[in-house]
Amino acid sequence: MEKTDTTINTSATHRENEKPRVLDKTEKRPGSVRSDAGANVQGDEKNKELDGDSRRSQDASTPKATDVKEAGDKKQTSTAVANENGAPDEEMEDESKYLTGFKLAILSIGLCLTTFVIALDNTIIATAIPKITSVFNSLEDVGWYGSSYLLTTTSLQPSFGRVYTYFDVKYTYLSALVIFEVGSIICAVATSSPMFIVGRAIAGAGAAALYSGGMNIIGFSVPLRKRAIYIAALSSMFGIASVVGPILGGAFTDRLSWRWCFWINLPFGAVSLAVVFFFFTNPERQYNHLSVKERLKNIDIAGSIFLICAIVCLLLALQWGGFTYTWKNSKVWGTLMGFFLLIAVFIVIQIYQKDRATIPIRVFKQQTVLVSCVYSALLSMALYTHIFYLPFYFQAIKGTTAEESGIRTIAYLVSITCSSIVIGGLITVVGWYAPFMWFGSAVFTIGAGMLYTLKVGSPAGQWIGYQILAGIGAGAGVQIPFVAVQVVTSEKDMPTANACVMFFNSLGGALSISIAQNIFVNTLSKEIPKYVPGFDPKIIAKAGATNIRKVVPPELLPGVLHGYNNAIVTAFILAIATSSIAFFVSLGMERKSVKGKKILQGGGA
Repeated sequence: MEKTDTTINTSATHRENEKPRVLDKTEKRPGSVRSDAGANVQGDEKNKELDGDSRRSQDASTPKATDVKEAGDKKQTSTAVANENGAPDEEMEDESKYLTGFKLAILSIGLCLTTFVIALDNTIIATAIPKITSVFNSLEDVGWYGSSYLLTTTSLQPSFGRVYTYFDVKYTYLSALVIFEVGSIICAVATSSPMFIVGRAIAGAGAAALYSGGMNIIGFSVPLRKRAIYIAALSSMFGIASVVGPILGGAFTDRLSWRWCFWINLPFGAVSLAVVFFFFTNPERQYNHLSVKERLKNIDIAGSIFLICAIVCLLLALQWGGFTYTWKNSKVWGTLMGFFLLIAVFIVIQIYQKDRATIPIRVFKQQTVLVSCVYSALLSMALYTHIFYLPFYFQAIKGTTAEESGIRTIAYLVSITCSSIVIGGLITVVGWYAPFMWFGSAVFTIGAGMLYTLKVGSPAGQWIGYQILAGIGAGAGVQIPFVAVQVVTSEKDMPTANACVMFFNSLGGALSISIAQNIFVNTLSKEIPKYVPGFDPKIIAKAGATNIRKVVPPELLPGVLHGYNNAIVTAFILAIATSSIAFFVSLGMERKSVKGKKILQGGGA
């Protein structure tokens, strides 16, 4: 009995410390043989069971050679393993590989300069276009001056996401910056309208890789828990450029030459190029050993071509519909049908290509990535509606110049910038980001609703206060999708996820301009006859926002201004609708944190 008691105690102790182990197929289950004490195999069942438990405990606590080998292999492969969605698994992030101090500060400034320049290039041209059309006698080409840049920027972003995955991050970014600068030079020295349009398209192609590339460089240079504040700084550059652009464009056009709207890109680009070249070190990735030919095999060239053609068809349809041609015109319907056909082929290619796809379904169907893309598109639609039509309100209704209208939207600029940086800092401190998505879209919706109430005689207190409210919401929400996708994706998938978010962000902006323009034009054609019977709305449309008072008799001006104001605020309904939908979309964001992030180390791209 003494021996049995000892066996019971030993077995109980072993059972407490026992850890489950998967048995090799060739390994016999312990407990069916004699014990070390020499107990008879024919002994009672109870002693066999206890002895078997003891043997299993001893076996479990003794590592086999195969177990040691498996453990070593796992450790050498990676300190963490990505799950089937590409999300990182159970290993804390090693922050020793990231930049700090002076180098990080200089690199951040360089990236901000690049982001500012590409955003500026999209807004500075607005006040210069009238002068450019006069120089080239090309009023019929005016739509292409903006859309040529937008076409290449939007359509190429997903493709550059794949390029960043398989090719050198630093030199891809620098090459894109050079392409952007070449396009700017062509625009600055253009001697004809076609030459100018080609320059805009080339600049847009370079810009397509720069913003998402900046996000990738931040991802490789900054620990995840600190990235929100740096992403906020990059995002704030768009807000600054959206207001500074028209002011600079007007100043250059009036006092120097419209060509300076493009020459200004060169010094900013040169500084950024030098900073990235000297201060950013390429990460070690698993594709570095591949030849160029092998890397190109992993690029979905066919998918990229179909996506580019689909986006071109969509933007052409929106550019033509309701302006150059009626919506019933065969060219408009043809381009729309072309878009749906091409996008269907693109989706089939993505399913077939799997991980080699331009937008891998595995990455896109991840809940956070999907929500981030849709949220970014919706918020971008709302924001661009305000950016595009607030200057119309000030120039047409309040009678300001282009420069003055830019100054009056500084409230929007300051609130977006401050909110973006403050929210980025708060995310860095508290870790959670989903609540700020809810906050941002909710506050933006309220601000958009208040801007909808603007009247001809609204005082400064109202239009300043409403802009601040909308700007706080926009600044809070616009950066978070880029933070969120970096939390849930591995380093391998991060460039693709960033490019997807940026693609939907740009697409939302492009769609909003066309949709809002259609709303504005159709409303204007109905409102002017209502307030001023017998007056042709086409006279107002052709005159432009700044010339209304020159073409309308003084006695008819109040009625025209009321009709014009109603058309502008009706376009603002688009911002209310999209920002409110964005709020409900944000509720689907996964509740994750940037603090204590479990992230892939060593096995990523």
